[in-house]
Amino acid sequence: MSDTRELKMEWWVAQSQEQVFAAIDDPFRMRRWYGAPPGGHRLGEEGSDEDGEPFRVNLIDAKGAPLVQTGRILETYPRMGFLMELSWDGGDLGYETTRVSFTLHPDGEGTRIKIRQGPFSSHAVEDAYRAYWEANVGRLIRVASGEAVPCFEEFWEESNGFVEPLGLAAYTVLAGMREAGAAPELIAQLEETLYTHLSRVPEETAKELGAVLRARLNQ
Repeated sequence: MSDTRELKMEWWVAQSQEQVFAAIDDPFRMRRWYGAPPGGHRLGEEGSDEDGEPFRVNLIDAKGAPLVQTGRILETYPRMGFLMELSWDGGDLGYETTRVSFTLHPDGEGTRIKIRQGPFSSHAVEDAYRAYWEANVGRLIRVASGEAVPCFEEFWEESNGFVEPLGLAAYTVLAGMREAGAAPELIAQLEETLYTHLSRVPEETAKELGAVLRARLNQ
């Protein structure tokens, strides 16, 4: 017999309902928190956010393997959240279609975030979704609080401006300049600039950029 359990999760955050919903409603802030499983990253979204229209989120998992989330928003609740359908191709989140109710409720001086999702055919898929929402909502809370959460998708898009993969450009530029006969003082100046500023990159951002490099070099 199939297990038809429903996942129920809640978080209380100090931000107002309006602040949290703004991080959901703004696509540029939403891509900083929504979509990627633990250790994974978003590559971009296709489709429409209009109610009833299909969308597709392209991702890579923690090992760099591609996976895809597909779904559609069934209903949007102004300032309160949304109801949607989700399914996956790849990863540990199963291939079945589930429904997710994602709602915001004023609670004292903050907001309570509630997620209800199901049905699930196995405890393993339910547990995978629990970890998935912990990661996503954790990022949402940071974004809603005004924190500049590093965004792999932005780095990924920006790196498309390079003729060669970003990793090649980042790791061979100095060696290339030396081979091309660049003046030693110019190389020394560039080295000093790189090392001065790269050492200031926060560890979390450095991990995001490292993942971009690995993904680009695997293309």
